[in-house]
Amino acid sequence: MNPSLPSPEFLDRMAAAFATLGRLHLQSPDQETLDQIGELLDEWPIPEEGDTAFGLNLVRKSLSEGEDVATIRRDHNLLYGVTAGAKVAPYESVHRNQDGLIFDEETLEVRAEYRKLGLQAPKLNQEPDDHIGLEFNFIAQSCIRSLDALDQGSTTDASRYYGIGAVFMHQHILEWVPEMLENAADASETNFYQGIMYMSLGAIEAYQAGQ
Repeated sequence: MNPSLPSPEFLDRMAAAFATLGRLHLQSPDQETLDQIGELLDEWPIPEEGDTAFGLNLVRKSLSEGEDVATIRRDHNLLYGVTAGAKVAPYESVHRNQDGLIFDEETLEVRAEYRKLGLQAPKLNQEPDDHIGLEFNFIAQSCIRSLDALDQGSTTDASRYYGIGAVFMHQHILEWVPEMLENAADASETNFYQGIMYMSLGAIEAYQAGQ
């Protein structure tokens, strides 16, 4: 797989989308973040169509109907099992490992991919590296590294950094995340996180289309 390098505009949009979504999968928003999201919805970097449009409308509904931080935080906690059993495990290894184990072969494969960009999970060996939020951030970082290389005049490095992310999307994210997001959307109790799941599906679709 040797994907062609997309435009800087595409890389910038993907970096912004996957970085934002990655943070929201890792941690529920505080009030300041929630206010910022409300201001940015009309400027979302993914075209407002399909799953993205559906997700954006759900988040708008959440904000207009006053779903508060506590309600949204509780939903995130119940979905991903921050303090209890998860409705939907956010880890690749659980979905792809035959025995449903964390910190198994899949986790170590993801860790090796992160090293290609000089990255590692923030809580190495304490929490699994293959959380959906970290995997989304890896895509964002590959786009950012590619943009930085273009700024320095190196198309070769830009293509290499983008290619690392594109291969990771194909070999890891597409193998488990779309189904997981659909299950999480069904299990969510808030419009906010149901919307984030559909916006995440839309971001994956847009990234693929850009390849």
